[in-house]
Parts: sequence; structure tokens; C-alpha cells
Amino acid sequence: MSRPAQYHLLSLPDGSWETVSCLASVIRCRATTPTVIVDVSAVERLTIDALAVLVRKAMRLRSAGGELLLAGPGPAIRKVIERTGTGPLLPDFYDSAAALRALGDDGRAWQRVELSEGESALFCEPAQSPYCRHRP
Repeated sequence: MSRPAQYHLLSLPDGSWETVSCLASVIRCRATTPTVIVDVSAVERLTIDALAVLVRKAMRLRSAGGELLLAGPGPAIRKVIERTGTGPLLPDFYDSAAALRALGDDGRAWQRVELSEGESALFCEPAQSPYCRHRP
């Protein structure tokens, strides 16, 4: 069975650990599809701890049949990814349009979907995040 041709497009405003961790919690608790494009064009620097969070999220998305793509990384982000050897887990593209074209290489028409308003049945695990609230 093939994965749905749907993706989420999320923007990352900075590369701090706190912001990246928040983004990871949002993906875990509100994503409805395992393919996520993260627009990092506004990020100047990415801490090593923040990179680790993105790598863990990319691995989790892959285990669910999807992937995490970075759109618009600057030279500093590309350099830290290259130095850490995490490039295979975090494919990067010039911008979100280029990432979407790469997804379309499989011949399917990809459609952007918004994050869910409630819990994600796809990823949500017990978490201490304000973005994850489990129903009794």
C-alpha cells in the first residue's frame, strides 16, 4: 500500500532548541500525514541540539512511511548538516517548491494539508507537551 500523496508545510522561524522542539511536538501531535516539508529559510544558525531534534523527527517520520525535507537552508545550516553526516536523513532543497517537485518525482500529484486541530492518531505518543492533550 502506498502512502498518501499529502504533505504538511511548516515554517521554522529560528534554529533554537526550544523552537525546534516545539515544532517537533506540533508534528508529533497534530500531523495527519508522515511527509513534512520544513521551511528553514528564516533560520540563520541551527544548534547541534536542534539538529538532533530534527534528525530524531526525520527518523520517526521515515518509520511511518514518510520523510522530513528541509526547504531553503542557508550555507550555515548546510555546513552543520554536512559536518554531522546527517544529510541522508535531512534532504535539503532550494525552497519549498523544489522540495515539492522532488516529491512529485514519484508521479503522484502531491497535495498540501493543514495540521489537524485535534490529536494526531498517526504520531501522538504520551508526551509532556502543551500541544498534546490526550482525551480521557
